[in-house]
Amino acid sequence: MKVLKNKNMPREEKRHKIEVHVAGVCFRENFEDIEILIVKRQKNRQLYPEKWECGGGQVYAGENFEEALKRQIKEELGLIVRKPLVFGIYEINVPEQKQKKIPGIKFVCFWEKYLNGKEPQIDLREHSQWKWISINKLSEIDFIPGVEKDIMTGWEFYSENKNILQKKIF
Repeated sequence: MKVLKNKNMPREEKRHKIEVHVAGVCFRENFEDIEILIVKRQKNRQLYPEKWECGGGQVYAGENFEEALKRQIKEELGLIVRKPLVFGIYEINVPEQKQKKIPGIKFVCFWEKYLNGKEPQIDLREHSQWKWISINKLSEIDFIPGVEKDIMTGWEFYSENKNILQKKIF
């Protein structure tokens, strides 16, 4: 008699542990201009040292994607954001690791307020600088490959969904 292993294995025993990320493009309107908050990665970072990005990171066990994004933006940038909306997916290639690709979900969000009431507070272990930059000056920045395009795609999505993003829905 042949016994099939794993045939009746409970779902919980079949789980694979993978790293999943979220990223947020945070907009604010500054008079007639639209600005995006960007941060520069520390020079000791393994992936893309000293390149600019928008912020985000790992999803923790027990979090949904929106909760993870709000937590990451709060921890890394010191911002509270309004209802984030998904506008795409991405992946980070890490061929030297066991998990060769890290999947992620991209959000647009509207800046609500700073935690300290004055300005972003970045996590200096991860980032060395921050700045709000005009959407018209993105080409002047040394971004992680693909981030500038993601910002522009996010801007189009933001423009189409501005009324939803600016409502105080938590």
